Amino acid sequence: MAMVGCEGIVLRVRDFNEADRILTILSAAEGKFEAVARGARRPRSSMAGAAQLFTRANMMLFRGRSLDTLSSAEVLSTHQRVRSDLACMAYGSYIAELTDAMTAEREPAPDVYSLVCSTLAALDRKEARPAVVALGFEMKFLSLIGFKPELRQCVSCGAREPEADWFGPNEGGLLCARCRANDLTAVPVGDEARGLLRALMVRPYARLSGVGENGKAYVQARTALRRYVDLRVESSLRTLEFIDDVNSMGREEANDSEGGLEPDRQVT
Repeated sequence: MAMVGCEGIVLRVRDFNEADRILTILSAAEGKFEAVARGARRPRSSMAGAAQLFTRANMMLFRGRSLDTLSSAEVLSTHQRVRSDLACMAYGSYIAELTDAMTAEREPAPDVYSLVCSTLAALDRKEARPAVVALGFEMKFLSLIGFKPELRQCVSCGAREPEADWFGPNEGGLLCARCRANDLTAVPVGDEARGLLRALMVRPYARLSGVGENGKAYVQARTALRRYVDLRVESSLRTLEFIDDVNSMGREEANDSEGGLEPDRQVT
């Protein structure tokens, strides 16, 4: 078996046999692949740290036909804050699952790898609200893999803003009132929501700290993106239920506290 080295980040972990783990790893040069970490479930295993969700490491692997074997790893970041904060964990898990669902096996993906690393780092540093970071990731990720939505004019007739104030998930972007009938899944997106979607696509996470404070605009942008992503993911994403549970807990805590939170700040 050939030995290969790469920097990678763990997108998925599942138990295998009595003491092993199978990792789904994303790297710039090797793309997405699976590798077994022998003995990683043992407390004193040298592989235990590398065989954790979100871990970024320099890895040495024995290349197999369908499954690689992790030989050694130098951990670069565990993203411990993402794992220790429930909201960050939920959105980080969603980012990892979405990446896994929409990337091909063994295809080099330097831009996607860089984006995933910067997104998890932003969650780790809490550069913006976790939900806004996740929305930003969706917009940037979709653009990288060829699903960039049209956010300047009607995709059907070319009508410009503000006339194009609907978002058609099936059509792939903005629609005007006349062309809205072309996509029965279309949802309204006002001026601020359209501006938010464009900001999410181009701004670094550090500049999204104050983005999404308008409740209506945030909800419109989030609804449009949710429908757009759902139509392009072939499988159901389990982490969406995790996010819903975390948000429900946050709303309950807000209602129990004195004064609570403003409605647009309940989603963390």
